[in-house]
Amino acid sequence: MKEFKIPTELINICKTCVQETRSVVRIEGTLSSFFENVTGLKQGDPLSPVLFNLLLQKVIQSIKMVPSGIKIGKEQLKMLAYADDIALIGKNEIEIIKLFVEMENIARKFGLQINHDKIYDSGKEKH
Repeated sequence: MKEFKIPTELINICKTCVQETRSVVRIEGTLSSFFENVTGLKQGDPLSPVLFNLLLQKVIQSIKMVPSGIKIGKEQLKMLAYADDIALIGKNEIEIIKLFVEMENIARKFGLQINHDKIYDSGKEKH
């Protein structure tokens, strides 16, 4: 968050909201004991989309360092992204696969996983 020049006070507030949180589950009207949330955000947490977008932006910035893509004018274009949809662009299939593997490795470092069920190859049916 510091890299995006988000004020320290706001970073600390976000940390407070996601660290050391406890939950309880209601099953047929009976509450369970409290348990600590070790990873992730609570379901429906309003911070979730903001933090996801920040992480995804970091992944995208890291991918920009990978040499690949096609040149359009003075720019090297290797991906198009909208929300959580990303299209990888390369000169050939091998380049796109290498870019995908690199993106997956970078995403994993930030705790993100790519849903392989949603991968779409324009030359094949969606699976």
